[in-house]
Amino acid sequence: MVSVITCTIRDEMIENVFSNYANQLWEEKELIIILNNDTMNMETWIEKSADYDNVSIFRLPEMDTLGDCLNYGIEKARYDIVAKFDDDDYYSPYYLTEAMDAFKKYNPQLVGKGSSYMYFEEENLLVIRKIGNENKLGSSTVKGGTLVFKKSLYPGIQFPSIKGNGTDTGFLKECKKQGVKMYASSRYNYVYIRRGNPESHTFKKETDFFKKKSQVIGTIKDFEHIATKRMEDIQ
Repeated sequence: MVSVITCTIRDEMIENVFSNYANQLWEEKELIIILNNDTMNMETWIEKSADYDNVSIFRLPEMDTLGDCLNYGIEKARYDIVAKFDDDDYYSPYYLTEAMDAFKKYNPQLVGKGSSYMYFEEENLLVIRKIGNENKLGSSTVKGGTLVFKKSLYPGIQFPSIKGNGTDTGFLKECKKQGVKMYASSRYNYVYIRRGNPESHTFKKETDFFKKKSQVIGTIKDFEHIATKRMEDIQ
């Protein structure tokens, strides 16, 4: 079973948060949503959650960090595997299934995406980041939006309570320091969505930073059909 944790500061991401969860073909799951903005409408989220199974909504003060929220979510998690879903990215219906397959085959403590698709909304541009870093054990460069790990890592390893960038990086550094067995799965079934305004992201880098060392797929509006792959089709 999998506990999906999503922390958010934006009411406008409500549809994406719930659809990413509901679309997962992996049936044994729960969703833990942490609202981390004092102005968010908690009632709207609670009303929305009534249409879905196994959803819990919590609110933490705006002064609390992303790391605080994630650690809180882990403590609330009922299941042995924890999956961190970002509120604004794309997780295909096969995302959790692929991660759980990796746990079964390779028995890692953490699964994530090293190589992955990235989509620039303003340009409708799809690229692949970090080509070649997939389907292998021992990777410590998996992306923060793709962390799926055994709950037993906590509290020995926690997300750092820091403001700004570095929450996921700090967690992964501690994993590496403690010798956590990691597996980088395929580049499929996840897309990092990059909006036009860098300030709307936690990681506030300009577009050109991400285009470096990326393979351009092309200008496309429907990226899902490229990034989504059934288990039997993943090489």
